[in-house]
Amino acid sequence: MTFPTGRFRLRRTLERGLGDGKAVIVTREWDCRFVRLSTGARIDGQQVAVSVEAPPSLAALADIERKREVEGLFPMQLDRSGAIVGWSDKDASIAQAVAQASREIDRKATEQAAQADVKRYLAELGKTAASLVSQVPRDLFFPAPGKRSESRKLALPGGGSGTYEVTISASARTSDGLLAQSERRIVTRIADSTRVSRETWSVA
Repeated sequence: MTFPTGRFRLRRTLERGLGDGKAVIVTREWDCRFVRLSTGARIDGQQVAVSVEAPPSLAALADIERKREVEGLFPMQLDRSGAIVGWSDKDASIAQAVAQASREIDRKATEQAAQADVKRYLAELGKTAASLVSQVPRDLFFPAPGKRSESRKLALPGGGSGTYEVTISASARTSDGLLAQSERRIVTRIADSTRVSRETWSVA
């Protein structure tokens, strides 16, 4: 990998499924550049665009999201291998990221099943899925290309069942190893209801 010169546009799309085919989808774009350092590089970035798609009933929430600027993301420091400095190593590979997400969903499902409350169970699983996909991977800018999926069954309170599937994938430019696109997606299926939580990063 090499740190590119010149500016580039980083885009992040975060989708949170609400059930019944509805979702809140937020897309943000940052104008970025690499600044070389003796220890690696720093990425400076400034938010330049945001769009929000949401059901009419969530218009007020969508308006707040449009006006909000993400804080604490930039500047971001990378080491010589292109990994973000200070991020946890637990998601260093696609396989590890899938395994970690599956363990967390299993843990939350077990906790909520004991409450015997289906609505609370589904709400908590939705929150867990949304939080997992919104975590910035340590190798975001210079990922190891590949794809990994894992699917498991869920035992619902009251004897019902469902499934969830975790899929994580990444691709990089062949010229310098910089991110082309990465995606984290968790799909939960309960009876005839499907919820999708997904985060996609791309560079243009």
